[in-house]
Amino acid sequence: MGYIVVIIVFIAVLLSLIEDRIKKYRLFLYITLSIVLILLAALREVGIDPDSENYEYTFLHYDNPDALDKVEYTYLLFSRIINFFTNDVHALFLLYAFFGVGLKFIAIRKLSPFWFLPVVIYLSYYFVQHECMQIRTGVLSGILLLIIYYLGEGMRRKAFILLCIGTLFHYSALILLVLFLFSNKPMSNKQRITWAMFIPAAYAMYLLGFSLIFGGSFESIPYIGNKIALYQAATEKGMSVASINVFSPLQIFTIFLYYYILYFHDTIIEKNKYFPLMIKFFNLGIFSYVAFAFFPVVATRFSMLFQVVSIILYANIYYTFRPKWAGIAVIILIAMIHLNYSLPNIGLTFLWEV
Repeated sequence: MGYIVVIIVFIAVLLSLIEDRIKKYRLFLYITLSIVLILLAALREVGIDPDSENYEYTFLHYDNPDALDKVEYTYLLFSRIINFFTNDVHALFLLYAFFGVGLKFIAIRKLSPFWFLPVVIYLSYYFVQHECMQIRTGVLSGILLLIIYYLGEGMRRKAFILLCIGTLFHYSALILLVLFLFSNKPMSNKQRITWAMFIPAAYAMYLLGFSLIFGGSFESIPYIGNKIALYQAATEKGMSVASINVFSPLQIFTIFLYYYILYFHDTIIEKNKYFPLMIKFFNLGIFSYVAFAFFPVVATRFSMLFQVVSIILYANIYYTFRPKWAGIAVIILIAMIHLNYSLPNIGLTFLWEV
């Protein structure tokens, strides 16, 4: 499967390079590419990624009394309905892939003038991480991108309805309520400096031991506390991510890209009217990864959810380069670096061990 992903990435790269020359065929190619990705995620071999076996077990044992502690009710409802027809988990994967890939492809068309450049970024990391691994979050991340669109257009009611729908697929959607506190107005220099300081503040919290604030107890957190406690127990038993490196090359690279994009605020906002919301959420993704590093599962899940806006933001780097081909080349390089980190999750080392 890893080799297939690599081939599709290079096809998307080629399409991004000739996008202006294939205007008559863009929609057809765009839809075709989305269908291919839906089928690829849906038909992947169970066990090729770290999460599919657990998803299959829960799918087959949807009536287990403990199942609701592990997944949302919608997962069990879908499992019950599909099991009436077939006990092949790929049918469930197809449903989640349809929503996860489909929503992102719809959001890309609403949030970006580019057709294929954001798809290259998406394929390099989030396709594997969300559509092949965290399939429930994959649907939610697509919903998040649409929420940003509706908030940017001033349609807060529609955005809130989407948020409510998102909670049905993953409880972490509740954290997205913070989006409704943010303004989409251009950021002043003072605001940019303030937001830029969030990242060093997160590292200060990490070094000072932010975990002491919680005292190691999560059960008291409303609504999702019991699920967080389950994640914590899994971590302690070695069944989940035991630690994360907040100084990893990928993390430092992400921080560099954040500051680079923030520096070109005035240039990018002329082309991307949703930029203020996106850059704030991108910041929170970096912040949560570092500040909550004491709880790796939460830090990883929240940061990846927030940073899904990078699908659009990284493509915006195109506007900061002249000539234009140089911008596309840089974006492709960024995608190749991220591809190297995502492919090992489906059994393929691309460039080097990570």
